[in-house]
Amino acid sequence: MRTPPQPSKFLFKLKLVTLLKGDAALTSLIEGLRRLAEEAEPYLDLMKTEGGDVRIAVTLTDSGEGAALVVGDGITVAEEQGEPDIRLTMEKRVFEGILRGGADFGALIGRSKMSDVRPINFELLNMERAAVASEVLKAMMTFFFTPGRVKVKALRPELAGEAHGAHPIPLVYWDGVRFAWYAVRAGEVLNEEGERDPYPQAFVILRGRGVFVIDDARLELRRNTVIYVPPNSVHQIRADEDVEAIWIAWRAPPM
Repeated sequence: MRTPPQPSKFLFKLKLVTLLKGDAALTSLIEGLRRLAEEAEPYLDLMKTEGGDVRIAVTLTDSGEGAALVVGDGITVAEEQGEPDIRLTMEKRVFEGILRGGADFGALIGRSKMSDVRPINFELLNMERAAVASEVLKAMMTFFFTPGRVKVKALRPELAGEAHGAHPIPLVYWDGVRFAWYAVRAGEVLNEEGERDPYPQAFVILRGRGVFVIDDARLELRRNTVIYVPPNSVHQIRADEDVEAIWIAWRAPPM
């Protein structure tokens, strides 16, 4: 099996700087969050929870700014973080990149395992409400932290994150559904470690050449085809050239 090239930390940092660089600070954390809250209003019903308010602390690690998002019947931006259910941390330039649409929140928070360190990190602080809080965070990943009154995501490799040996942009993670765009570069293997997931999945192949593995089966990748993966099966994309695909999973458990 071909060993994929190891991602360069320098190149990743260079890509992140290129995406996020700009003029002087655009706005304060409070102002930026209030703008996002106003723009997210048409999607509010998709972020509400029946389990009581969820409080999300947001901290910019370099500027020291802090605030809280309180998600209930509406979304309120509070200056005091109080006792949050979740803590989000990132640098100010990352937050400003999100506001400009030059960085994707989901791509920068996504990870293969919880111990991974990413440009946006999160911590579940109230384990008694972890399931409710994580569902709210997943909905906000799509409907709050994507700027604009109409939510639109650009699917470009330079905006993608790093997870499972490839480069995803999460599209919808909500209510048992996980839906993402993946770029798998030539020589890379998606799910190289051969993880098995207890829920069904499907991959829509958009372009590229390579091999799809399901347990002992080997399938040639063909564009405009869908490959269905049964639960608890080893599944991989081994890319001979750059591959782009849509990944869908359902009946997935909370984070």
